[in-house]
Amino acid sequence: MTINTYPKLTDANLDVELIRLWISQKSATTQKTYVTISRQFLTFAGKELHDVKLEDILLWLESFQLRGFSQNTINNKLAAIKSLFSFGVKTGYLSANPASMIKTTKAKDALNERLLLDKEVKQLIEAADNQRDLPCRYAKRNRAILILLYILGLRISELVGLNWSDFQPTEDSVTVTIFGKGHKTRTLLITHQLWSELKQLPRSDKTEAVFLSRFGNRLDRHAIHRLIKKAVEKAGINPHTSAHWLRHAHACHSLNNGAGIDLLMKSLGHSSLAVTSRYLHVQPSECTSKFIDLD
Repeated sequence: MTINTYPKLTDANLDVELIRLWISQKSATTQKTYVTISRQFLTFAGKELHDVKLEDILLWLESFQLRGFSQNTINNKLAAIKSLFSFGVKTGYLSANPASMIKTTKAKDALNERLLLDKEVKQLIEAADNQRDLPCRYAKRNRAILILLYILGLRISELVGLNWSDFQPTEDSVTVTIFGKGHKTRTLLITHQLWSELKQLPRSDKTEAVFLSRFGNRLDRHAIHRLIKKAVEKAGINPHTSAHWLRHAHACHSLNNGAGIDLLMKSLGHSSLAVTSRYLHVQPSECTSKFIDLD
C-alpha cells in the first residue's frame, strides 16, 4: 500500500467532492461510467474512501466474478477504482492507495468472436433501410448511421458527436473531422455519394447534430443501441452484434483488403500500434500448420 507523500492540493472534504474533481477533465462518456462505478463500489463497501481496505476491493471484484461478469468488464471496473484512489492520494485527500496492491488479470482476447462477415454487414445495413414500421426519413437515418460506423470505424460516442460543420467537401472527397477518445482529433474521408445521402437527412434549429431524434434533438447513444438491436434482429445475424462490432469489422476488412497497419491505427484513433495489431491475428492468412501433413 502506497503511503501518501503528496501535499494536500484540494479543499475537498467529502468523497462526492473528490469524485467530482476526479472526473472533471474526462469525456462525458467516461464521466458517466466512472460515476456509476464509484457509486457501485462505495455502496458495496458501505464506508468512506478513507476507510477502505484491500479486502473491500477484493470482495467487490469477487462479487462480479460470482455473477458471471466477463474479465474485461471486471478489469474496467478495477481500472476506474485504481484511478480514483491514485487521484485521491496525489491530491492529498487520501493517505494510502489499497487498489495499488491489486494486479489486473489478463482477459482472453475474444475479438474473433465479435467479427462480422462482409455479407453480414450488408445484411445489417439492408435491414435498417427496409424497416417498414418506420417513416422513410428514420430508415434513411438509421442506414446512414450504420454505414458511417462501418466505413469510418467510428466509436459510438464519435458518431453521436458529429456536427454538420465537421464535414468539408473537397474536389475528390469529403473530409470528416472526428473528435475522439482522449480529446484527440483525426480527419477521415467519405465519398461525395455518401455526402449527398447525408445531406438529405432532416436538420434542426435546436442543434448542429447530424443525427437527430424525432424531437429534433441530438440522438443519444442509447437510441443508437436500440436501433442497431432492431436491425440485428431483422437481419438475423449474431444477436450480440453492437456498434463496436462494426468498428471491429472495419479494421479486419480494411486489413484484408490491403490497408496498412499504420494507416489503420491513425484511422481508428489508436494511441498505440500494439492495440491495432490485435486485428492482424483475428483472421491469420499464414500459419505453420500448413506445413504439417498427417497423410
